[in-house]
Amino acid sequence: MTRRSGSGLGFIGPRNFNFALVDLFSRDKEAEFFKWPVPPKFYNHIPAKRARTRLPGKVWREYRKVSLVRNPWERAVSIFFWKNTKRDRKPKIKNFTTYFKDKPYLLEINYPNYMIDGQNIVDTFIRYEHFEEDILKFEAEVPGMTGLWDTFKDINAKSETRNREITTQQIFKRHPAVNAQIETLNKWEIDRFGYTLD
Repeated sequence: MTRRSGSGLGFIGPRNFNFALVDLFSRDKEAEFFKWPVPPKFYNHIPAKRARTRLPGKVWREYRKVSLVRNPWERAVSIFFWKNTKRDRKPKIKNFTTYFKDKPYLLEINYPNYMIDGQNIVDTFIRYEHFEEDILKFEAEVPGMTGLWDTFKDINAKSETRNREITTQQIFKRHPAVNAQIETLNKWEIDRFGYTLD
């Protein structure tokens, strides 16, 4: 059962995320405010390990865990532009290698969302590149999710920041060091989903 959100799209809106400054402490640990306990919060991209500690054991064991996964080469390019675009100014591709040399953790940014101690805990992956196909398959497997694709298909999560004048393949041809980083750091995704640079 769902209620209408303010956007009128017909799905439950964000919950348990809009909290006061004092509640920020409860993102990472138990906290008190004037001796009153502050409940732990759930938030965007909460690591799976932390989510597990905040959910009842029965819920964690029995509920289906769903996560989005994306081609790591495309994800790296998207991250680079998303993090470095300022107003109408695009970042310079020549800085691509330096950026990921300084911030290699960004190439592994999604692993805490679907792994605990190196073990995959996700039941269903939705591939970014096959979003419609995988959502519809998910709907077929879980009848309660019928209509999910209709909800998502008209949502644009963020504005376009990517420079489309240069392809992903061209970027990595110019920056082989980042390609090598991805092949090493994202081996699990590459092997599991058959991702390639081509």
